Amino acid sequence: MILLLALAALWPVQAAWGDTSSPAPASSSSSSLAGEPEGAPVVVWNRTVVTLYAPYHGMTADERAHAASERIESALDTLKADDLSISWIEAGGEKGAALRAGNLVLFGILPGDIGTDDRASIEQAAGRGAAVLRDIIRERELARQPRLLLVGVMYSVLATMILIVLCWGLIRLDRFVQHKLIAVTQARLRLDVAGFDLRPMMWTLVRRSVSLVRLALTLFFGYLWLSFVLKRFPYSRPWGSRLGEYLMEIGLQLMTALVNQLPNLLTLVVIFLVTRAVTRLIAAWFRAVEEGAVQVGWLEAPTARVTSRLVSMLVWLFALIVAYPYIPGAGTDAFKGVSVFVGLMLSLGSAGIVNQVMSGLVVLYSRAVRVGDFVRVGDHEGMVVEMGALSMKLVTRKREEITVPNSVLSSTSMRNYTRQSRDTGLLITTSVTIGYDTPWRQVVAMLEQAAARTEGLQADPPPFVLQTALSDFYIEYQLNVAIQRPSSYVMILSELNRNIVDIFNEFSVQIMSPHFEEQPKEKVWVPHDQWYAAPASRDRRPTAPPMVKVVPMPDGKPPV
Repeated sequence: MILLLALAALWPVQAAWGDTSSPAPASSSSSSLAGEPEGAPVVVWNRTVVTLYAPYHGMTADERAHAASERIESALDTLKADDLSISWIEAGGEKGAALRAGNLVLFGILPGDIGTDDRASIEQAAGRGAAVLRDIIRERELARQPRLLLVGVMYSVLATMILIVLCWGLIRLDRFVQHKLIAVTQARLRLDVAGFDLRPMMWTLVRRSVSLVRLALTLFFGYLWLSFVLKRFPYSRPWGSRLGEYLMEIGLQLMTALVNQLPNLLTLVVIFLVTRAVTRLIAAWFRAVEEGAVQVGWLEAPTARVTSRLVSMLVWLFALIVAYPYIPGAGTDAFKGVSVFVGLMLSLGSAGIVNQVMSGLVVLYSRAVRVGDFVRVGDHEGMVVEMGALSMKLVTRKREEITVPNSVLSSTSMRNYTRQSRDTGLLITTSVTIGYDTPWRQVVAMLEQAAARTEGLQADPPPFVLQTALSDFYIEYQLNVAIQRPSSYVMILSELNRNIVDIFNEFSVQIMSPHFEEQPKEKVWVPHDQWYAAPASRDRRPTAPPMVKVVPMPDGKPPV
C-alpha cells in the first residue's frame, strides 16, 4: 500500500538552480507531454522547490505540482530538516526517486523530468529539491525568533536612513554641478551658429542631463535599498535575491554587449579620427585662401570661410553615412523607427531653413554684397556687419541693427553703394532750381565753388553740373560729386547743401524754391551781413556724429 502511494506521489523535479535539460520523449508514465515544454514549479513559502515536467497516470505536471505544494504546505509546520530522506522506488514499469518525511511522500522525480533513465541523475535531482526544502524549514524556524526580526528591522531602518542621506546629497550635488557648469558655459563657451546664440539651449541641455544622471543614481540606490531590505527577512529573501540577480544580469549583459561592440566602436573611432583630420586639412587650405597665401581663380577670399564650412559639413555627413552600420543598435527596429521619425520631422520642419540657407548661398556666391559694404535693401540702409547662413545684419546711421532674412535678399533689389565706388568713388547728386534771369554759367560756377568748399569729396573725377530740366519758371541744375566713403554720404550731402545755400546768398542769386506764381519785384536773397543771424555763430560749425566703425576690406583697399 505504501509502495502504491509513493508511486502515485512521484513528482518530476528540476531545482530552480539546477539542471534545466528538456524532458526526453517517453511513454505514458515516464515522459512529458508533447506541446508542454514549460514546467510546473512546486512553490513553498515563496520559493521554488522543484519544477515538474512529466505527467503521471492522467495527471498533468501542473496538477501534480499543485498537489505537491499543498501537501508540503500542510505539513510544513511539523517537518524537520533531519526527517527528509530520498528513496528509490520501482514498481512494474515505473521507477523514480521519492522525497519522504517519515512515511509521508512529499514529491518524486521521474525519468521524464530530467530526460534520462540514469538512477544517479534522478536521485541528484531529488537531492537538490530536498536541500531547498531543508533551507525553507530552517528559515521558517529563524523567522519565528523575535531577535532576528528585530535585527532585520534595525538594518532596514539604517538602510532607509542611508538612502535618504544619499538622495539629499544627490539633490545638493545636482544643484552645485548645474550652477558650476552654467558658469563655465557662460564664461568660456561660445556657440554662435548662423547668427544664433546656442548657449541657452546648451544650458538647458546641461541641466536636463545632470538631472537625468541624478534621477538614474536615485533609482539605482533605491533598487539596492529594496533588495537589501527584502533580504533581511526570511520570507521575502527570495525576492531580494531575484532583484540582486536581475541587477547582476543587466550588468553582465551590458558588459557583454560592450565587449561584443568593441570592434564596431574601434571602427567608429577610426572613422571619426580620419574625418577630423580631413576636415582640418580642408579648413587649413581654405584659411590660406582667405588670408591670401593661396590664390585660386574660382574662389574669392570673402567666400573661403563659408565654403570651408560647407565642404566640412559634407565630409562629416559622408562620414556619418559610412559609420551608420557600425553604430550599436543601428539594425534594431527601434533605431530604424527613430531614424524615420527624425527624417520626417526634418523634412517637414526644415523647408523654411533650407530656403534661407540656399538664398544665403545665392547671395554669397553671386558676390552681390560683402561684409563692410554700404547697401540699401528695401527701406533699410546701412553697413553690412555680418552675413550668416540665415540672415544679414545691417547697422544704420541711427545705430539700429536690422536683420534681413536671406530669402528677402534673393527676392528684393539691393543697392550696393560700395562695390563700384572703390576705384572711382560714389557719385552723389543734389539739385537746385534757378530762374531764367540768372546766367547758367554763373550758376555752374557757383555750384562748382560750393563743391570746392565741401570736405570729403574726391578731386578725381572732378565735380560737374548737369542741366536736367527746363521748366516753366526755372532751370533745374544737378551737381554731381564723387566721395570715397559711401557710408558718410548723408553728412557730406548735408554740408554740400549748406555750402550751396551760402554761395548763392553770397552772390545774391535766388533759388526758385518753393514754387511761385508771380515774379517778385525784388530778389529774394540773404544779405551777407545777415548770414549769421541769431542763434547762428561765426565760430560754430556743424559737426557730424561719429560714424559706424567700418570693417576693413580683405583686399587691402581703403575702408568704405
